[in-house]
This record gives sequence, C-alpha cells and structure tokens, in this order.
Amino acid sequence: MKHLHRLILNSATWKQELTLSNDSAEAEPALRRTEPRRLDAESLRDGILRVTGELDLTAGGPYVATKTDKQGQVIVDEEQAGARRRSIYLQQRRTAPVNFIGTFDGPAHNPVCVQRVSSTVALQSLSLLNSEFIHLRARAFAKRLLEGSGESLNAKETLNQAFELAYNRPPTSDEISAADEFIQEQATIYKEQKDARERVWTDFCQMLLASNAFLYVD
Repeated sequence: MKHLHRLILNSATWKQELTLSNDSAEAEPALRRTEPRRLDAESLRDGILRVTGELDLTAGGPYVATKTDKQGQVIVDEEQAGARRRSIYLQQRRTAPVNFIGTFDGPAHNPVCVQRVSSTVALQSLSLLNSEFIHLRARAFAKRLLEGSGESLNAKETLNQAFELAYNRPPTSDEISAADEFIQEQATIYKEQKDARERVWTDFCQMLLASNAFLYVD
C-alpha cells in the first residue's frame, strides 16, 4: 500500500489548505476544525516507548509473554527479552488482557470485539499517574533528555527538547511559564536528594506523557 499512500500524500488535493472566511465559518461551524481523536491503546503504548527512545522495532518472531503481578494486574515483565516491542507482539489472552491496553479501550477478546469504543474514565488518568509502566517510561524519558548533557544543557534547552520529542513542536509561552513553575516546585521538594535533577525531570516527563496534548491527535 505504500505506493498508494505516497500518491495520496504528494497530491495537490492533500496539500491544499483550508482557509475559511468569517461568513463561511459562521454558516458551517463544523468546518472550523475536526474533533480531537484519542490515540488507540496500542498506539499510545508504542508512542510512549518511542518518545522515551526504548521502542524495539524488531519485526517478526514469537509473541511477548505477559504475567500477573502481585496486585492481580496483567503486565509485561520488564526483565524479559522483547518487553519493549510494539504492542502488536504482546501476548493476547481472552481471559487476561494487558491491563494498560484494556484501560485505554483495547479490543475485547471475550466476547469478540467487532467495533472499538472510546471512553474517558478516571481509571485512565490514574493509570498514567500510578502505573509502574508509566513510572519507568518517565524515568527513561528524563534520562534521554539529560544523557550526556552534564550541566551544559540548561533548563530552557532541555524543556524545548522535551516538547519536541513528546509533541513534535516547541512549547508555547504559557507552557514555558507553567513548566518553569512546576520544575522549581519539584526542585524544592527533592533538594535534599542526590539525584534531585533526575527526579525533577522524571516528574515533568510523566506529566508530558499523561497530558491531553500527548493522548489526543488534534
């Protein structure tokens, strides 16, 4: 299908810009913009791993086994080979779907899923705040930002790089102000810790990954 995708994306129609006059925008409010669409469960997991620099793009081979932890959550063992492969390679069991995938409306296997739903529930936000998967990814994201920088990479440069990796754009002035305030508050909390800088940026990276700007395609 790649040749077809290339044909479409290089066409003049695809490249056209939608510019509306005030009159037409008032007459057709729906033309102002499309509705934001949340990433599906697999794309969300893969996107998080991609941003942190951990995504394993190895193609083919056996599935990645899952397990049940002490809390009864079905997870991917971080210590096993292939734990960070794309979600399409995760073991799929009707009786034990991966909790992170299921929380974000992954396909139901029992009964068979014929159409996906898209819900917004509190458990999704709680998962992005408390799950071990997100904590590990936020730490990896922070290490990617700080790796090799020492003290030479100032906060502004690190902040810009974080937004470019997570959102593929630079931060706005309001986002810079909010981020600076958050970073200063976390620095105060961790000032007695030896790894204070990494902890601060880990918390900040987790907030980026848990934000609507990351979760939704606008």
